Amino acid sequence: DPPTVQMQFAVNDGPFAGRDGKNVTSRAIWDRLQREVKTNISIEVRESGEAGLFNVSARGAMQIAVLVETMRREGYEVLVSRPTVITHRENGEEVEPFETLYLELPSDLTGGVIQALANRKGQVEVMEQRGTMTCIEVTIPTRGLIGFEFELMNLTSGHGVMSHLFKEYRPVVGKIRTRDAGTLVSMATGTAMSYSLESLEDRGKLFVEPSEQVYEGQIVGENARAGDLPVNPTKAKNLTNHRSATKSIDEGLKPAIKMSLERAIEYIAPDEFVEATPSCIRLRKR
Repeated sequence: DPPTVQMQFAVNDGPFAGRDGKNVTSRAIWDRLQREVKTNISIEVRESGEAGLFNVSARGAMQIAVLVETMRREGYEVLVSRPTVITHRENGEEVEPFETLYLELPSDLTGGVIQALANRKGQVEVMEQRGTMTCIEVTIPTRGLIGFEFELMNLTSGHGVMSHLFKEYRPVVGKIRTRDAGTLVSMATGTAMSYSLESLEDRGKLFVEPSEQVYEGQIVGENARAGDLPVNPTKAKNLTNHRSATKSIDEGLKPAIKMSLERAIEYIAPDEFVEATPSCIRLRKR
């Protein structure tokens, strides 16, 4: 099968670049990608025409995520974009890849899952009940599958199982809803403080914890509303009566959301990057 998705790989140009990895240059990343192409026939790599930016294509976002994870373990630092679907023209019409999605989930949870599939332009072809479980076969654009596995996990509390196979190319369907929420974007570089993070909890969900190093442009949380909100997670409380300016998590802060590499790649918007280093996964604006 031909590649159906593409992601951009870029040199880490953030303030913390080089702190964690040993392979951080454009040449090092390009050479590693070329070695991958020689042993992995499902991966294609092309230069983008922009310095330090490469286009990596595969048959699914998971294959590229596995490559990035391997590179992290080998000491590479790299920025990666959200997956985009590869389209082409047939008989003068733009077409995109569609897949057959197979689902098995508890029958009492099918309503929410079917609604989520409809939002992603999925069309139910077969639905059968087997005891307490329901099996569903869906035709869905590859675009609609990006981020769906995480949504299925949330909707079914981890009891839903999915697999999918490439089916065919069809005319491009309409816009697919992705992330509705905006982000909380740090406007300062420094150490995240509990005092600031506690005040930000009312604005959304946090991705960082006290004492973590953050930088300007880093996404430190999800905004409860649409749109991006500049915030300062490094602001410390004025010391009074010898009280510490930081505050432990167990004194009120909820644990921060920590995303896997795969989840982070699916979560980000087109104007964002995942910064992958040997020990860190960060989200940032381009």
